[in-house]
Amino acid sequence: MKKIRIILVLAIAAMFAGCTRVVPGTALFTPVEYVTTNEPSVPEGYFRNPILPGFYPDPSICRVGDDYWMVNSSFAYFPGLPVWHSTDLIHWESCGPALSRSHDFFLAPPANIVTGSYAPQITFNPANGLYYIINTYVAGYWNFFITSPDPASGQWSEPTILPEVPGIDPSILFDQDGRAYIVSAPGRDAIGETKLYAEDNAIVLFDFDYEKGVTGEMTVIARSGVHPEEQPNALEGPHLYHIGDKYFLMCAEGGTMLGHSEVIFEAPSVKGPYTPCPINPILTQRDVPDADIRCTGHADLVQSASGEWYAVFLGTESYDGEYNFNTGRQTFLHPVTWTEGQPVILPAGEKLPSQIPLNDDLKALGAANRISGVDTRQPGPLWNGRDGLSDQTLFIRNPVSGSLKGLTWEGGAAGSEDFDFNKGRFEGPFWHIRRSGKMELRPKTVSLREEDNPAAICQRVTSKTFTMTTTMTFDPQGEDDAAGLLLFQNHDNMMTFSKTRDTDGKVVMKLEEISGGKTAKSFKETLGEKEAGKPVTLKVEAETAVDYVFSVSFDGGKSWRKIGEPLDGHTLKSSYYWGFTGAVAGVFAYTKE
Repeated sequence: MKKIRIILVLAIAAMFAGCTRVVPGTALFTPVEYVTTNEPSVPEGYFRNPILPGFYPDPSICRVGDDYWMVNSSFAYFPGLPVWHSTDLIHWESCGPALSRSHDFFLAPPANIVTGSYAPQITFNPANGLYYIINTYVAGYWNFFITSPDPASGQWSEPTILPEVPGIDPSILFDQDGRAYIVSAPGRDAIGETKLYAEDNAIVLFDFDYEKGVTGEMTVIARSGVHPEEQPNALEGPHLYHIGDKYFLMCAEGGTMLGHSEVIFEAPSVKGPYTPCPINPILTQRDVPDADIRCTGHADLVQSASGEWYAVFLGTESYDGEYNFNTGRQTFLHPVTWTEGQPVILPAGEKLPSQIPLNDDLKALGAANRISGVDTRQPGPLWNGRDGLSDQTLFIRNPVSGSLKGLTWEGGAAGSEDFDFNKGRFEGPFWHIRRSGKMELRPKTVSLREEDNPAAICQRVTSKTFTMTTTMTFDPQGEDDAAGLLLFQNHDNMMTFSKTRDTDGKVVMKLEEISGGKTAKSFKETLGEKEAGKPVTLKVEAETAVDYVFSVSFDGGKSWRKIGEPLDGHTLKSSYYWGFTGAVAGVFAYTKE
């Protein structure tokens, strides 16, 4: 009898764990499913670019033994600085974020989404066995570094601030003789020099002692780009290499938009003098009229164990014109050739293809590859009941900022002064994932239109055409309560597909497109009494890069009903706010009070 009672209790507990009951005012979602559509096949013997589709810009890479490590920018999204591991340069597995703790996230609202974590560099110090990520935090504490004995662990140190290092995009060279150096890119006026033109930068160098920090005086090693007379925009993203008997300084130039390029200088010693190499730029698509991939630059070099060289760099996949793209700046890979004693990523005027043949070295790396990696084109559910939130999760700014509606659940983390994403994948300041895999999302009084942290859980849009679905249980209490799907570029450009109430108190599905801070399109459809009380399956289909179609189902996806008219994908293009970030997609919940 006792055994029967135990089984009955467990059965009842399991029943309630998987039920759709939800605290009034909260929204309950099934795991968000994102599926890329119209994917082209890759011929045997080729690899496809980008190797990391979606908003993964400013890649930096290093190799230790047979392992490759890479990191990307994340700007004002939390958690920050995604870290990756590979053994063949093609397949990459996620190691989680390097900035996983909210107190390490120096950005305080209000904050534009393109502030925050810029252009990290990852490297290895053989003297102490630690990996370093050095980074700029715009609108925060400026430049800093963090360390880890094992990037695969996802565990990184508290940040060490570098107040002596001005500018942006710092990187470290741990040299062959045990010495180390930091380079960065300040505006010339920031170091007491007169600018020749508005975006005139210098590259400066500091001695760096990993035990004592920055030492010695600043040395200016480059100014104004390869051809100062042409007034090139923004010499930045410096990386320093010691190869053979030369030092190479590689930088981005021309801005991160259509004029983007990569240039390189050489010197006989680490502090110069640096002179432009004979061939420059070593990568650009600005002079390729029919380019499919644009804005290429901000590169980093890595040498394989066999001696071959490769570059990772950012690029964009445009549609409907030269500078329309929703997927942000993505990570690309290309072999490097050595010509006239210098590295060249791509000869001038040559079109960068999206499919590149595997050379013998890449084939050998592939044969010995140990990991399958993550296909960010098909990232899988945004969360599940076994692992909680996936590594692809993004919050719009710091998730412990902003105002919460006064709702709690047993064991909830609401009100916490700190949050560690790596420890809180099931429960955080405004969400709770049940064992069934369903998520309770608690509304905030922070609007998506504010430069703060709304109650939204998102992932990167990684393709021009895709579908995204989730089933939601939500009972809006009034016209100021809303929950549903979100496609977000910034606080002035987004799409929302929500369940709410109209001024008469009737439950409606509302579809809205915000473009340039104004409502461009808005559609409402009143739900019948039976539909209003049911869970609703929400779907967005990017049928083309610019046609986003929204539908609902009340029978679990067996039949669908379109709501309103297609929304315009141009609303999500990355050219807003300088094109630093890509569009993200997910779920949200909001209440006015």
